[in-house]
Amino acid sequence: MSAGPALALSGSNPTGDAPFSACLRIGDQLHAARSRVGERGDLARLAADLLATHGIAPAQLGELLVDLGPGSYTGLRVAVTFVRFLQHFGAVSVRACDTLALLATAAPTSDRRLRPLLDARRDLWHCGTLIERAGRLEHAEEPRALPLTTVLASAREGDTFVVAPGLADDVMARLAASAMVHVANGITAETLFSQRLSLAEHGPHELEPRYLMSSYAG
Repeated sequence: MSAGPALALSGSNPTGDAPFSACLRIGDQLHAARSRVGERGDLARLAADLLATHGIAPAQLGELLVDLGPGSYTGLRVAVTFVRFLQHFGAVSVRACDTLALLATAAPTSDRRLRPLLDARRDLWHCGTLIERAGRLEHAEEPRALPLTTVLASAREGDTFVVAPGLADDVMARLAASAMVHVANGITAETLFSQRLSLAEHGPHELEPRYLMSSYAG
């Protein structure tokens, strides 16, 4: 855990709850803020107001957390660029994860394979496969962007597919009876503080948003 306050930022909006969200951790307390659904939102203003409300200067931050996508093209670009800016001008560490892992935290702890899904458009779906070891979610294989028929054909008995609201019916209608579907809600920057996530340290030149399917599509 960081010695100073930590700020989590997200622009991926995987469950449609907020175009941008921020969460400030001071000690054991979390303080969250989000832009309203349907509004364009301003992540820099959201973060600045959150810090000011709790009397924290940007220079006091010890850590930044961010999810890298897949998700909203514009939201991810803004969030990652903003984190890069803060990282460049301040001595702050940055830890990140992909949004599929973030989505997987919505499912209850179990020994089942978790298969988070996000609509990638153009008849492709972003898909991850995670397992939980010692309370931490880890990717069992690299995330891909694949046709839904291919994803579902790879389902094993006991898999749990984790999907955003509005996608569950489509997935459930095509799934074999042996798999389950869990609907995720409320995935925002606050979720980045989940103890189940395995966040990796990222240097200034390592932060890259995963909004381009060609970067990992099969």
